[in-house]
Amino acid sequence: MKTHVRSTRNERPTRARNAYATTPDPSTITSEPSLAALAEKLRGSARRDVPDPLFRESLRARLVEPRSAIRYAVLETPIGSLWLAYEGDTLRMLSTGDESDFLARAQPVLRCLPSRDPAVPSRLARRVLTAIDGKRPYEGRLDLSPLTDFQRAVLEQARRIPRGQVRSYGWIAREIGHPRAVRAVGTALARNPLPFVIPCHRVIRGDGDLGQYSGGGEGTKERILTFEGVDVSQLRDLAARGLRFRGSRNTRIFCLPTCHSHKWAREQNTIYFHTADEAFAAGFRPCKFCRPAVPASA
Repeated sequence: MKTHVRSTRNERPTRARNAYATTPDPSTITSEPSLAALAEKLRGSARRDVPDPLFRESLRARLVEPRSAIRYAVLETPIGSLWLAYEGDTLRMLSTGDESDFLARAQPVLRCLPSRDPAVPSRLARRVLTAIDGKRPYEGRLDLSPLTDFQRAVLEQARRIPRGQVRSYGWIAREIGHPRAVRAVGTALARNPLPFVIPCHRVIRGDGDLGQYSGGGEGTKERILTFEGVDVSQLRDLAARGLRFRGSRNTRIFCLPTCHSHKWAREQNTIYFHTADEAFAAGFRPCKFCRPAVPASA
């Protein structure tokens, strides 16, 4: 008759060692360095004979499971290389610059580090290229959830600016019902996570200066506006002379300088104004397309 001899060793340390053996070694995890450091610190201070099951399982989930469903890749466009971050069919972020700069900007916006794809999905790429080429506005889903209601209103209004035209920060503020919030409009545009498809480059200062641009500075702004057909040199010339509006002696309508309603107007029939009040005093009414000012009777 066989006798089963029960081991006299304490089995708890064995179970503890086995439990820790199934937990990934954080030092081998390079994708989450902050979590790895925390895990190593906790591993060093924990009692080996009494592992914390909750800690063990939560650590396993955070280190082993995928970090994020957000992906990113680079897209070559007529205005240069653009980095896109996306989640499924939803565009989350878009930026110029090199990859390290993009990732540095992406982490606070997306609250994670996206995972690299070899190429942008074809449908997303096609939509972005179509928007940049000016064939039609971007037609896919855009994520503006990290922004406030006011900031989203600013960006939605910027999307309505036609290609080849510009508007001022004050124009945006007036159109969304906050005429005094010009500085806040500038802040909202600076936080635009999706430049180019939300064309904040089409918003300039009230004095006619191009101003800054979150998508890559004034030089990038000028290059994109020129690509879209804006006569930047004329804008600068009018700004230097203090001229903000352009009117037609034939129609007695005044517009913003880039309004397409003046595309075929002859220069001899064109008159320029320094202020909207000057145009109203001369008997001109504002264009209903570019809405350069509130009607005098309003």
